[in-house]
Amino acid sequence: MLKLNKIAVSAALCGAMMMGMVFTANAQNAIKRNDEGRFFYSTIEVPAHADALFVSGKGPGAINPDAPRAEQTYGDTETQARSTFNKIKGAVEKAGWSMGDIVMVRVYLVADEKLGKMDFAGFNKAFAEFFGTEDQPNKPVRAVVEVAGLAVGGWNIEVDVRAHRMPAAK
Repeated sequence: MLKLNKIAVSAALCGAMMMGMVFTANAQNAIKRNDEGRFFYSTIEVPAHADALFVSGKGPGAINPDAPRAEQTYGDTETQARSTFNKIKGAVEKAGWSMGDIVMVRVYLVADEKLGKMDFAGFNKAFAEFFGTEDQPNKPVRAVVEVAGLAVGGWNIEVDVRAHRMPAAK
């Protein structure tokens, strides 16, 4: 009888482990990314039971942070975008998430003074360092719009993001 109980317990544990592996595999595929483009997906489907994280608008850090606030500068759009995505990465990771969990990026760009228009190419260059890379292959859906100004003078960019992931198996 004891031998049968051990076999039953072993079978139950193996079954639970297999179900856990199936759940994990299904959870990874539950968020569906569709119509991949160069920098982003056209659509992403997120199941209703997914966990969500919203990151408020972030902008760049000053390249001369020790200067008085009125004299701080932020660099060109590419530099600002890189700084902004590093801030977003820090916020996301502090919450226990990853850049790969980001499914939506909203970008507000101010015209670059030197170009007289938004520097879309500079933005995309920095964006490509954070999404669709070998280390982090996931890409979000996104919107990029030009605006007349942002809350902080000298900012060319502000970004907010939305992330989703499947809950961990319990």
